[in-house]
Order: sequence, then structure tokens, then C-alpha cells
Amino acid sequence: MATKVSLTRRNLLKTGAGVATAFAAPAIFTKGAFGAEVLKVQDMGGAFEKGFRIAFYEGFEKENNVKISVTTNGPDPIPQYKMVVDTKTNLFDVCMMTPEHVFRMKALGGDYMQKLKIKVADLENYVAGSINENFAGVAVFALALGYRTDTFGDKGPKNFQDFWNVEAFKGRRGLWRSPVLTMELALLADGVPMDQLYPLDVDRAFKSLDKIRKSVDVWWTTGAQSTQLIQSGELDLMSIWSTRAQTAIDDGAPVSLAWGQGFYNIDGWTIPVGTPNTELANKFIEYCMNAERQAKYTDVLACGPTNVTSYKYIKAERAKLLPTAPENVKGLRPLNADYWGKNQTALTERFEKWMLS
Repeated sequence: MATKVSLTRRNLLKTGAGVATAFAAPAIFTKGAFGAEVLKVQDMGGAFEKGFRIAFYEGFEKENNVKISVTTNGPDPIPQYKMVVDTKTNLFDVCMMTPEHVFRMKALGGDYMQKLKIKVADLENYVAGSINENFAGVAVFALALGYRTDTFGDKGPKNFQDFWNVEAFKGRRGLWRSPVLTMELALLADGVPMDQLYPLDVDRAFKSLDKIRKSVDVWWTTGAQSTQLIQSGELDLMSIWSTRAQTAIDDGAPVSLAWGQGFYNIDGWTIPVGTPNTELANKFIEYCMNAERQAKYTDVLACGPTNVTSYKYIKAERAKLLPTAPENVKGLRPLNADYWGKNQTALTERFEKWMLS
């Protein structure tokens, strides 16, 4: 069984396709207490660690006679990742990140992430943005529109234009206190087509936010808070991470998700430069790309597999709750990692000034 070492707890905040084939260094494996090879994997903890243990860790250990040691990363993995490479500290051999994190790591200018050496068949079966030369995504989560069915019944909002329509959809509202995606939602509500969002018309986004501002009862800041707000009934409709809404649904709350005009992000694996376990790390990542294995975590983790053929192995009732299910993903688009990698700092400053004005 994978061992677990707790570090800090990472919050759930969180292109193209193509797999690189660069690596030629000899593999040096860390040995465990009983002589087995040890692969150090850093994930997001909680349901992620539980689901990935079922889907990936236990099977990989058995098939390869290795031990997987699991640590949990922090709210922003970039500073620690940089430290690991700069100081040659073997804290992890494989680290979970998002495409936006990968963009920011590259923007540092150093050589921090290895090019992956994995074989992935049928790239067309993977959600857009799942795989690039440094990153292999395995789990998709989305920012969608959550609402209380005891408030709206079967006439709930379908998208964020409905959310902005305070006369037709009355109720207490919540939005994420972040410019990331909240600005996109404001533009969509104002009529900007999905495929014409970027670069963001920032002034127009703030004007749209001005229109809804007095009707927003809570600007939530953490995933746990968002679950509590919708589960308790304090809010009737809100932007919310799909995984957090599903927690409320699984606990019996009368909550549903509308996927229209939502956005998805991807958690996946990277390999730091300098790890002594490059060969084993690549082997592990390739193992995780398998459709049947990805399907296994969905019973305990409400993320969507990046390999959409996984849905052959997922029960229909569960599949309809996941962001990459065919009927859901068609209403979503990927978070623009390049845009936010370049603009997040400046726009966060402006957004906070707007919040306090």
C-alpha cells in the first residue's frame, strides 16, 4: 500500500496535445526499508490521494514491485518545486500540477521540468489541454453553476447569463473572489461568445460585474466554504468547483449543476529536473493514462477522466455527474493557462481594488 506523509494541504483552485520524447539519463532508484524501489509522488491529498491510490498507486506497486510514498502539496506548488530543483532535494519524483502551473514554471526561465518520455495511444481520445511535453493530465475539474433544486425545481438556471438575470432567477447568489474565471463569467453574461473571450476585455468585464455586484451575497474564497454555502442553503445559486458541489450532492443536499458556460482545469503529473527516478517516474505517468485505470477513481473523486474512453467503464448514473462526460464537457472550455500565467498578478490587484471600492 502507498505510504502517506502529510505536508501542507493544497486547496482545490486551481495545452494542446503532443508528447515529447526527450530523456537519456541512467535511472537511479531510491530503495525502501525492505529493498523495494520507492517512487515519491506528490498529489493534492484528501479525496485525490484516496482515489489515486485505488486507481493508480496500488496497482503500480504490485505490477512493478515498488513502493509509492505520497506527500501533499501546498496551495501554490511553484515555490517548493523551484526549491526542490535548485537545491537538488529529492522531495518528490512526480508532482501534480495544472497547465497554468506549468506555464509559470517555464516563465521562471530555468530548467525545472523534464520532458516526458511516455507513450500514449489515441491522443484524440484525451480532453483538449491534457498532454504537453512536460505535463500529462489525469483528472479534470470544472467551475460550473451550482444551484438548489428546492429553490428552482426543474426550472433552474442553465448558464451564467441566467445567473446574471436577477429578475428571472431570484435567490441568494455567490461568486468566487478571484479574477480568474470570474471575469470570464462576467463577459459571457454580457454576451461575449466563448470562442472570442481572449484576450479578455477587462474594462467590459468589470462593467458586467458592476451590474451583478449588489446581488452577490457572498464572495467565497475556499472550496470548503463553497460546499458549506450551497449545502446549508445559505446560497441558492453560485459559481462552484464541480468537485465541491458533488460533495454536497453526495451528502444528500438538493443541489444540481448546470455546465453551460463553465470552465475546466486539469490536474496532472510532471517530473522535476534532477530526480534520480526519471525512468520509474515516466513509467508511472504512462500507467496513469490508461482509460480503465482513470475510471476507477471516479467512485470516490468527482473529477472527470482526461481519457474520455474511460466512460466505457463508469456507471451511467455516476458519469452524468462528471465534467468530461460527453453531455457536460460540450458546455465547457479549458481555462486559458497562458493568459492567466501572464496576467493573474496584475488582474488580481485590480480585482481586489474593485472589491474594496
